[in-house]
Amino acid sequence: MNDRFFKQTITIYNQKEDESFQRTVIDKVYVRKIRKIVVNSNGEEVAGSATITIPTDIAKIGDNLAIDTYKKDWHLKEGDYIVDGSCDLNFDITKIKEQFDLFQIVSVADNRKGNLQHFKIEVSE
Repeated sequence: MNDRFFKQTITIYNQKEDESFQRTVIDKVYVRKIRKIVVNSNGEEVAGSATITIPTDIAKIGDNLAIDTYKKDWHLKEGDYIVDGSCDLNFDITKIKEQFDLFQIVSVADNRKGNLQHFKIEVSE
């Protein structure tokens, strides 16, 4: 993949079995945010979502390829959280939302076949 489009950073918060959260910062990803107005019984509200692409051949955790530690040190599953940017805070929804856009994973597509191997993640606020 052409790395000129993959210049953003995300922080993934995976919930562990003991209900604590593991934080993993991944560089060289692409985040496409969408904001729309939703009309419901409470009136108009702004709803946010995003599509995140993590290319397996260039996404990094520190100096290492992120894919080299997938499943062992981090993973992607519905219900976990992603912050747009590099966040060094312990997991606290209120504190994180004060400084960052926080999303919850809605779906994960594992596209690690073919020439353009990547993960595609759909998230919502």
